[in-house]
Parts: sequence; C-alpha cells; structure tokens
Amino acid sequence: MTVYLNFNEKYNNYIIIANDFVSKDDLKSALNAYNKALEFATTPDKKIDVLFEISDIYLIFEEYLSAKICFEKIIEIDSTRSGAYYGVALTNDFLNGSVEESIKYYKFAIEYDDNYDRAYYYLGHCYDKTGDKNAALRCFKKCIDIDSEDYISYNDIGCIYEEQKCYDMAKHYFECSLKINPNYFRALYNMGVVYKALGDNNVALEYYFKAKNEEKNPYIYLNISAIYIELKDFNRAIEILNEGIEYNPESVNLFYNRACSKARLGDKEGALLDLKRAVNINKEAYNWAVNDLDLTEVIKEM
Repeated sequence: MTVYLNFNEKYNNYIIIANDFVSKDDLKSALNAYNKALEFATTPDKKIDVLFEISDIYLIFEEYLSAKICFEKIIEIDSTRSGAYYGVALTNDFLNGSVEESIKYYKFAIEYDDNYDRAYYYLGHCYDKTGDKNAALRCFKKCIDIDSEDYISYNDIGCIYEEQKCYDMAKHYFECSLKINPNYFRALYNMGVVYKALGDNNVALEYYFKAKNEEKNPYIYLNISAIYIELKDFNRAIEILNEGIEYNPESVNLFYNRACSKARLGDKEGALLDLKRAVNINKEAYNWAVNDLDLTEVIKEM
C-alpha cells in the first residue's frame, strides 16, 4: 500500500510539472516530465493518458515515428482507443507509409467512434489517392453530416466533382463552402476553376482575384495569367506574374509563363532570362520549352 501511494504521488507530481512546462511552452522539458510520469503510472488509464500527451508533443516536434510508437503502445494497452488508431494512421501519412495501412487504421478509428469526423476526412483523402472517388465522396459527405459547418469538406467534395467535370455539382459544393466561410481561398480559387471550365473568363477572374486577396498561392497567379495569355493581353499577364513571383520566387510555372508572355511581346532577352530562371528551378521546364511554339526562338539561345 505504501509503495502504491508513493508511485501515485510521484505520478501526480510529474504530471503537474509537465503541465506547467506545457503552459510555458517548454515542450522539451514537458516531454521529459511526462516520460518520468509514465514510469510511475500504476493503471492502464494513467499510462494511456501520458502516452497521448507524449505523442502530441512528438507530433509538434514532427518526430512522427516516435509518435506512432506511442500510439501503438496505447493500442497494446487498450485496443478500443479510437484516437490511437487515428494517430497511427495520421503518423503513417506523415511518414509516407502505404495508403493501405492508413486506410486500415482510419477504419479502425471509425469502428470505435462512428462520429470521428477527422478520421472520415483523412480516410476520404486516402481513397482519393487510390482513385476510389466514390468512397472518398462518401467519407467527405459523412464529415458534413457530422459537422454541417465543415466548409473544408464541402470544398473537397466539390473538387472531386470538378475532376469528374460535373461542374454544376462542383459549383454547388463550393458555394456551400463559401456560405460558411466566404474568405476560404481554396473554394474561391475552385470557383474560378469551374467558371473557367464553363467558359466564363470574367467571373473566373473575379473569383481568382478574391482568392488572391486571401492567399498568395502561385496557382492563383498562374491561372489568372493563363486567362490573360488566352486573351492575348500579355502586358496584364506579365503584371500579375510579376506580383506572383514577388510572393513565390521559386515557382517554375510563374517564371515560365512570364517567359512566354515576354516572348509574345517580342522581348526575347527578357524571355530568355525568365526561361533560364525557370530551368534553374526545375530542369523539366527546358523540355516544356522545346515543344512550345511561343519559345521556339528563345530556346535556341539556351
């Protein structure tokens, strides 16, 4: 009895110390204290509680293998802990493990918690990777059944319909996403993609510019420039590409499109400089240029 109380007191003390370090954002010291608490954990629940805390810190440190080992230890202690199965799947994703293993563990997490929305969400992305779009849609739709405010899942459903060229369905789900979060740049961007596919460049540009106000993603600038190039408005294409490159100086696509635009305006020297920059970022850009009529003369100088 005395030994048990001693261990219990030490466990509680180390938990208090660890939590104090967490409150001070000293996670390395917190990790040490949690590991000491684990040594004095006398019940399965206490061991599991500490292992979850340790695994969370490993995730923050991006030490995914260590986190995965903790989650696996939890499952060894209690095979019904949905969060541990989710943790194994998530860390497997971070470690670029097999999609099949992630699917297996996300499904285990759902088996023990049918309302585990994030397990459904990432399971959906796993199915998307394997090409099983219908299974992915079922998972994302389950997410919005669980949480009707999940604007990210609405957007991801729209993305699958857009890939399948079901543009009206895609637009519906992007609009649902934006109704919840009008500033979500991915849904704004995707509305631009849909309207471009439907042939309405003006509305597409409106949405791309709204997306640009929220995020300086290179693909937003790329798609805006592509519309201007299509319209043969090369000066405006260069103007938007200049801005995009300022925010994304390592984007091969932005330099490449600017090279094409400059070439179309007769600025061979400027086009050559941008093409060289693109190739320096990604050597594959040279192969694009070889077969690009816009750069026929420029590529000869490389």
